[in-house]
Amino acid sequence: MRLNKKITEELAAWLQSDHSSRESIIKGAELLYRMNNDRSMRGRILRRPERELKFLEYKLGRFLKMQKDGKTLADVVKMDRELTADLTPAETSQPDDDSHLPVQQGETPVVYIRKGLRPDHDRLPEEIQDIWPKNAERWKKIKQLRETLKTLSEPCDRYEHLQILRELWYTYKKEMARYDDYRIDGSVPPPADEKVQLSEQQLKDLKNADAYVSKNLPLLMQLVEESKEPDFTDAGKLESLRGRIQERVSVLVSLGRELSDERKQQLTACSIKFTADGQGS
Repeated sequence: MRLNKKITEELAAWLQSDHSSRESIIKGAELLYRMNNDRSMRGRILRRPERELKFLEYKLGRFLKMQKDGKTLADVVKMDRELTADLTPAETSQPDDDSHLPVQQGETPVVYIRKGLRPDHDRLPEEIQDIWPKNAERWKKIKQLRETLKTLSEPCDRYEHLQILRELWYTYKKEMARYDDYRIDGSVPPPADEKVQLSEQQLKDLKNADAYVSKNLPLLMQLVEESKEPDFTDAGKLESLRGRIQERVSVLVSLGRELSDERKQQLTACSIKFTADGQGS
């Protein structure tokens, strides 16, 4: 099958025409043969044209949609092969228990396996938490489509299901990566090609600094606001906390943590510097 405006017009014209005559059905069978080059199917329709009319209408309708979408059989086969290759690692790593969902593993977003909710799921913003149930529903639909595709062999029959599956799967992956990569501390993960391998101790220091800043920065922000009042009496507490947070922020930056614009604004409002030595901005 090739893309051809004339063939597309012929398909549309035949599907809109009256098929009460044997000649019309035979014409449709010849048109289908031009699309799939399937002699066996052509012979079956020609032997029993009236009985095969509904089947013929269905097949030509599938090919018309492909033609209108600018897809050849080769295009659909390629899409099918690429999508199957991308999905297979995720499917083969799934246990029967549906209580967990695939999550990204490593720096390359290829293999997704089930690991369950993040330990800090309840602390995530609502919009990030919502990714989980929405992806759970996407995954159910993905599995249903995969089961449907097991019953279909011809590209023209698989095409529409593959389109839906592809949209679901790549949305699922994108959203799961957004869920996995979200950082409560407000920092932004560096691009994969800029990630630096940290030692076990550095990872521990990074985690501790993250936790400390996330927990104590709101308190510092509150003290800063209170310090604007004339009767403020906790200046010592404010400066002590500011110094401790500054130390942790310096650790974060020295270990390559990129801070979000929002977090930078919060730190600036509290007179916290975000360079490794804490001496400048």
